[in-house]
Amino acid sequence: MSENRFIEKFQHKTDSELEYILENKKSYNEQAVAASIHILKERNGNTPELESVESEIKIEKEKKEITREKTIEEHKKKNNITDVPNAPELHSKKVIMVFSGLFSTIFGAVLLMYNMKQTENQTGRIQVLIFGILYTIITLVVVNSLKIGGNIALIFNIAGGGILTEYFWNKFIGKELQHRKRSWIKPAIISVLITIPLILAAIYGQ
Repeated sequence: MSENRFIEKFQHKTDSELEYILENKKSYNEQAVAASIHILKERNGNTPELESVESEIKIEKEKKEITREKTIEEHKKKNNITDVPNAPELHSKKVIMVFSGLFSTIFGAVLLMYNMKQTENQTGRIQVLIFGILYTIITLVVVNSLKIGGNIALIFNIAGGGILTEYFWNKFIGKELQHRKRSWIKPAIISVLITIPLILAAIYGQ
């Protein structure tokens, strides 16, 4: 409680002002309410009224926690995420879409190929690699030859990511496969390290 900045700030308030905060606690942040309770306890002891307020706050926190956990579980179920230790650890469809959009379809293809390695699908890996390379080359040719802006290139990349996740994933991995989420941080670092030299070469090569 000593780290609550509202305790010192509220010391000048009267009991009535502090009680008003508790009566309208939904309009104040948690620290302000906690400080009001703390100060009133110091002045008047632990009254039934304060115990009632603390009980209400505790119940409300428990409800929020239950709702949060339920939301997380629903998200996991919707995206076939599980905590089972022996389930394959895969990059999610969302991560593949983001990498395809930000970098290029070939980057998303590499992540999906990793997933297929985890699910022991060699045929799918080869098809995804061929698609990723051809699609990226076609995108570059179209964008450069027609001198299309970056926004159109982004649309091409996102479309490529959509094909990876909604066609190749569903065909070779399956919509319903339960899997654990794999961290996107390492692939992001590698992608940035690869992309930066290419961008610099394009800028200084002109």
